[in-house]
Amino acid sequence: MGATADFSGGRQRLLRAVLIGRAAGAEGPRRGATIRHDLAALPGDFALSGATVAASDGWLHWVEGPGPQLCAAMAQIAPDTLREDVRLLSVGWTDKRRFARWPLLRAVEHQHAARLRTAAAWSPEADLIRLAMLVFDDLAQDHALGSFAQSDLLHRVPDFVEKLLECDAEPTLPVTARDDLQARAGFVEACLQRLGQMQEAAVIGLAEVALAQTRLNSLLQRAGRPSQPLDPRGRVCLVLPPGETEMIGTIVTADLLRLAGLSVRVILDAETGDILESLRHEADAPVIVSGPRIRAETSGGRATRLVAALQRAFPDRLILQGGLSSGPLGDWAERLALFRHRAGLVPLRGIDWAAMGSLSTLVELGPQRGASCIFS
Repeated sequence: MGATADFSGGRQRLLRAVLIGRAAGAEGPRRGATIRHDLAALPGDFALSGATVAASDGWLHWVEGPGPQLCAAMAQIAPDTLREDVRLLSVGWTDKRRFARWPLLRAVEHQHAARLRTAAAWSPEADLIRLAMLVFDDLAQDHALGSFAQSDLLHRVPDFVEKLLECDAEPTLPVTARDDLQARAGFVEACLQRLGQMQEAAVIGLAEVALAQTRLNSLLQRAGRPSQPLDPRGRVCLVLPPGETEMIGTIVTADLLRLAGLSVRVILDAETGDILESLRHEADAPVIVSGPRIRAETSGGRATRLVAALQRAFPDRLILQGGLSSGPLGDWAERLALFRHRAGLVPLRGIDWAAMGSLSTLVELGPQRGASCIFS
């Protein structure tokens, strides 16, 4: 639990756990299958929400709720894991529910084909965390937008992009994308991908793409952006690779991180040496290297090369690569938390959930009320 200190700030009162499990039986997981370990049958007063995803050879569970209730639920589930190999991948405090509208009812399939296991062994922990990050980012975007695939925002993307490309047109951000940063992230991402598809089909050229990005950036600035939090609960560095000109993804990422209560420094140095020098003054802050979002970066692209250079220079630092291939724009704060709050693939049945529940109770009560409970 010590790993949760980085982003707790003394204000988080919800606990989040990410679990992974091997699929039972020869028949793999399927859409609509009942969740293993009967998560859906837990009493309603546990107040848990989250998502369960069927992977190619197992399950990914995101469970969130009040700490004591979550620990009580896990204690109830753990004895059933004797029949299966279920592991705790990440656990930590969070400010708010990520899947507040989703009770733990049914499993869903995800497009990612990665396997949880290699032969009879679990995949490396870092690979599993990245897989979980991509899967739950996709689901969180759907959740935030109310099933983005069928939403009105998605239907408006083609017409909006056409207006961005017309010099005499005056496009306006849809109200939802203007007022809700999570919705804005999904809408902006869809617009950028639309531009990339049009360029690849030779419908537009580089000049038109640049024009559309400039006008979209102007609209984002006018829509308003979060300021640095007065009492940040963490610090993050966003780095644009030298020579990279696509800034919109960096801007939206910074906005979302600040909205989550993190202080963000955007580093735009033109030389790798200057970037390294700037990061040396940031005292172990996680680093996100921005990549292009109009299309996936080619092998050995600017962001990939910069990530490799930073990993060599700061081997003990958390350095993540952004861009289209990294998953949706939204919820970068949760991605950081997944890495920071890793549990080291602890078997679920080997955890003292009663002790964790007691600790959660003290954290939720706060220092003064917790002390009164201890001495009463």
